[in-house]
Amino acid sequence: MILNRKIPISYIIKSTYSDLLIVACFTAIIASVQFYVEFFTFPVSFSSFLGTTIALVLSFNLSLSYDRWWEARKIWGEIVNDSRVLTLQLQSFSDASDTALVEKISRLQIGWNYALAAALRRHDIDTSILRHIAEEDRPGLEKATHKPLYISAKIKDAVKTLQSLDPYQRVQIDTTLMRLVSHMGKAERIKNTTFPKEYQQVLHISIFLFLGFMSISLENLGQHWETLLLVVLSAPLLLLETTARHLQDPFEDLPTDVPITSISRNIEINILNLLEAEDIPEPIEAKGFYIN
Repeated sequence: MILNRKIPISYIIKSTYSDLLIVACFTAIIASVQFYVEFFTFPVSFSSFLGTTIALVLSFNLSLSYDRWWEARKIWGEIVNDSRVLTLQLQSFSDASDTALVEKISRLQIGWNYALAAALRRHDIDTSILRHIAEEDRPGLEKATHKPLYISAKIKDAVKTLQSLDPYQRVQIDTTLMRLVSHMGKAERIKNTTFPKEYQQVLHISIFLFLGFMSISLENLGQHWETLLLVVLSAPLLLLETTARHLQDPFEDLPTDVPITSISRNIEINILNLLEAEDIPEPIEAKGFYIN
């Protein structure tokens, strides 16, 4: 997630460099052809109208993309709440005889958060997950095709063995566990449902059509000035298009992502504080202008 800090110009240039290079070549070719072939002349007002239309469509696309990103962020906010609630419920409902089992379940929940974050980003399991998983459960975790679901099943099995819970308390804990599984499904829906590629392609082609018409409208400006002006005009459009494309996929390990690794670490810190554990890690530090 990009933080409220100054974004380096190098990141902006890197995001649009290839598209701007294509724009420069595209407009230079059109300007060169105009020198030898006479085109129909389009008034600048026509090109401006087309540019305004594209800007409105791009604004709508950016709004849809942000809604998708914000939905992902809300899902992980609910995961934070229910992960804390689960530990608090276990501590409130159980007695001293179940202390070790409560800690095991709470640590499984920490591992579940990290496992879900890794699955959404197509990463392998690492020490952040394994250090909270009991030795006897690790072989099964490594073989599991859906690792977060495997951990959920282990949490469910562990809850069944708690001796001090009454039926009402078990229902409350089961409800929390089902909500967590539901949050997982919602996050996976966003991950596995791609934004319509045809919409992106039509918008991208429309930007280049606008630049082509604008190039013809500015034929009297001179080839070099025309190319420079069109590159400058296209830069904000292409940057907004790139931003919208990145926001559409909030789990791709990009600076614009929902910071699910950082959120998982914060959940770990919260739960370990509740358990009064000693192995509490430090929060994940920002990587310059963003945090993942």
